Amino acid sequence: DASNNKAQEGYFVAVQIGTPGQELSLQLDTGSSDVWVPSSQAPVCLDKAQGGCPLGSFDFDQSGTFDVIVANGFDISYQDNSSASGDYFADKLEISSKSINNFTMGLGKKTDVPFGLIGVGYAGNEASTQTANAIYPNLPIAMQEAGIINSVAYSLWLNDLGASTGSILFGGIDTEKYVGHLTKLPIQPENQRFTDFIVSLFSLEANSPSGNDVLTSRELPLSVVLDSGTTLSYLPPDMAVQVWSEVGATYDDVSFQTAIIPCSYASHAGHFSFVFSGPNGPRINVTMDELVLPLTDGEPPTFSSGPHSGQAICEFGIQKSSDTPWLLGDTFLRSAYVVYDLMNNEVGIAPTDFNSTKSNVIAFASKGAAIPSATSVNNGSKSGIQSQPTQTGLSAAKGFQEGSLACSLEALSVSSLTFISMTITALLIGSPIFTD
Repeated sequence: DASNNKAQEGYFVAVQIGTPGQELSLQLDTGSSDVWVPSSQAPVCLDKAQGGCPLGSFDFDQSGTFDVIVANGFDISYQDNSSASGDYFADKLEISSKSINNFTMGLGKKTDVPFGLIGVGYAGNEASTQTANAIYPNLPIAMQEAGIINSVAYSLWLNDLGASTGSILFGGIDTEKYVGHLTKLPIQPENQRFTDFIVSLFSLEANSPSGNDVLTSRELPLSVVLDSGTTLSYLPPDMAVQVWSEVGATYDDVSFQTAIIPCSYASHAGHFSFVFSGPNGPRINVTMDELVLPLTDGEPPTFSSGPHSGQAICEFGIQKSSDTPWLLGDTFLRSAYVVYDLMNNEVGIAPTDFNSTKSNVIAFASKGAAIPSATSVNNGSKSGIQSQPTQTGLSAAKGFQEGSLACSLEALSVSSLTFISMTITALLIGSPIFTD
């Protein structure tokens, strides 16, 4: 199993490491490629006054199968400037009742992160490539080599923001977890190497009861990374500003350094349509209730003045960034069912079926097999809608800012969301291995 801990802002997978197994919950990250764990002796874990490492740490002295591979060879940093460093080591890893012996991981002896990560990206993005240019079989590859799954591929269903279950399915897809059909998108290489799940975002549309707008950017089409390890989504500044104008969000550069919005807007009507790889490419709609997030743990701050004075402040799920490629994180991925095929360098994508209770699992037939039940984009256009951004005349804005959903969804409760723990079931499909 895996758990998404709102307080830690991520989706977490339950694993056991070592002999006997030590239980840890590691953040699932499609944007990195190493599995690493905090050492029980890391200062962040020893600092009990600050909470220590509540999701678990690894005491290598208690494992009879622990072996250092490269002392001081592990060093990784992330876009939010957090980092971890220490040793590369080999030990037994167990996930969803399946074991991999002598699996290579990083041991975070020095880190400012109180939990480890389970990176499932391309092996070419491993931290080891930054120092020794060495690539090792990371988790998806190791699973295939151990015969646990048939091909180096998996699918991700995060479910909605308030859901209690979701799944990562290694080696297969679940046709009951999406609506319509899966469409394959080519992954874009960087410097002739595949290191991230980069796809082409052709256009972004704003739709509400008052109108529909096609948002513009000098950067279209955008190269975007589908990254489960990033809580928010990041777009070019000219496009992000248009998004904020539509929904009534504002950028606070004094207190919070982020785009903020009244928490009550989670119940407002309207959605953004992300269109990929051309005008007839797959379309993923993201509604407001998936884009309004708690800004802080505990009691939310409130607006001190203006039209929203006294109302609770939330963080908006689409932010601005000048760094490329841009990122589509959890605020986007919850609305999509995504299949990551690392052997054919493709992703399959479809609108998610929120809170589906049915299951129909199809395994990848063999090593290198195509994504089951998926079709290709029929236009493959790489041109986007390019123009200067406009800040006025946004026809959808009134509907976003004034309209409520017909079903009268209850406004977001920040305090209750803080404590939600979301379980992701890690299902592993081999031939014929299947476990819940």
